[in-house]
Amino acid sequence: MCKFVVGGVTGVIACLCVWVGAATPAVRPWGTATWGTRVGDAGMARAHQAQGDTARPVPPAPTDQAMYIANSEIQSTWKDLEAGHVIARRMMEGGAYSINTRIVRERDPPWIHSQMCDVWIVQTGSATAITGGQLLGGKKNLQNEDVVGSSISGGMEQSLQPGDILYVPPGVPHGFKNAKGFRAYVIHFNTK
Repeated sequence: MCKFVVGGVTGVIACLCVWVGAATPAVRPWGTATWGTRVGDAGMARAHQAQGDTARPVPPAPTDQAMYIANSEIQSTWKDLEAGHVIARRMMEGGAYSINTRIVRERDPPWIHSQMCDVWIVQTGSATAITGGQLLGGKKNLQNEDVVGSSISGGMEQSLQPGDILYVPPGVPHGFKNAKGFRAYVIHFNTK
């Protein structure tokens, strides 16, 4: 069962689905030239860009075909992130959107994104999301208009487990506490 957690938003929410896993009988085999880009098999193994970790290029989002990221690639990415003490890796870059792997640690600060919404798809572990309220100790990020803070006052708390989805619109403070082995796919969409 999946829960949707939507903070401060009314209207329609479009969900982007990423298919991860082995080909099923209804899907063409990878030997077919017209199928699409496959990270790992297409020579872009463990492609990423993360905090202090820009050694490998991030694959661009294809505009004329599907893109597949193998589960083996994702599992390898989780191991690489933990070994390198890195919390995030971009798996695909689409300009106004991206797909990322993210490890949340207890000490990670809360944020407010000025132009971007987050869709968190929990894969493993657990954490309590804190959304809304007031971001305390906020400092503007020098690279964009986002604000990072020290804590959130008066926010809504929601327990998150594997299979849960958390949607955070631009301008809404968000952070986590009680993170235990928390890993998620994070899909970012620039909305402005």
